[in-house]
Amino acid sequence: MLETDHSKARAAAREYMKFYLTLPAYQKNLGALGSNQTDLANGESDRLVDVIVAWGDETNLRTRVEAHYKAGANHVVHPAPKCSRRACAGPQNATGAGSKIANGLL
Repeated sequence: MLETDHSKARAAAREYMKFYLTLPAYQKNLGALGSNQTDLANGESDRLVDVIVAWGDETNLRTRVEAHYKAGANHVVHPAPKCSRRACAGPQNATGAGSKIANGLL
């Protein structure tokens, strides 16, 4: 997420994550990766949010994605921003910095 304000980034990430973190399969997988019930309680820990959602400036996002590839990933999911008929919400859109990052990694 192209957002450098940690409060805004984590709030948006929590909103995105909240449904998935109610699913037992996701909770089990996160537990296998080192998360615990404290991470999932009370709106998720900052640590868990920061592990699941990459946020920051273009350099930070590129670094996070590259780390996944270096660790052996053969694809990285980059969800598209929610869009209305008028425009995409948030700081990234089809012509913004988000597309520059994605295009630079393809």
